[in-house]
Amino acid sequence: MAKEQTAPETTEEGVPATEPEEKPVRKKKKASAETEELKKQLAELQEQYTRMLAEYANYKRRTEQEKEALGAFTKAETLRQILPALDNLERAAAADDGAEYKKGVDMTIQQLFELLSKLGLEEIDAAGAPFDPEIHHAVMREDADGVEPDTVTEVFQKGYKVGDRVIRPAMVKVAN
Repeated sequence: MAKEQTAPETTEEGVPATEPEEKPVRKKKKASAETEELKKQLAELQEQYTRMLAEYANYKRRTEQEKEALGAFTKAETLRQILPALDNLERAAAADDGAEYKKGVDMTIQQLFELLSKLGLEEIDAAGAPFDPEIHHAVMREDADGVEPDTVTEVFQKGYKVGDRVIRPAMVKVAN
């Protein structure tokens, strides 16, 4: 009988396998090396992530501290600038009533308003203006002759704003 020759073993790709045991070992080593490389990359990314979280936490804490310090500084500076007007009001309270007393109080009010104007405070012009619910607070309505409807006829309390932001609306009486 003739000896049958067997075809050499082939891989899935159709390439002949040289040694059956050598291929799985090589594959295992290659997979192990890839796994180690991926583990290194993962560790590096985790370290970067941890650093970024720490940096963000530090940034957030630092900005909060700066914001608090700025707020405290602004408040202290504003109060420092108001103190001369307070001193003048205390002097006026200790003075005798009369023309000089009124003049002193008026000067103190003017001094205080100038200081607040420097800080950006503006008075809302309300008397005779058309009623605007954004800047006026109507507490009364009246029938007024010779006045357009929805016009401010009297101001009970002045309103103020800083820039476009209304700090306090003007309390007014409005014509029907």
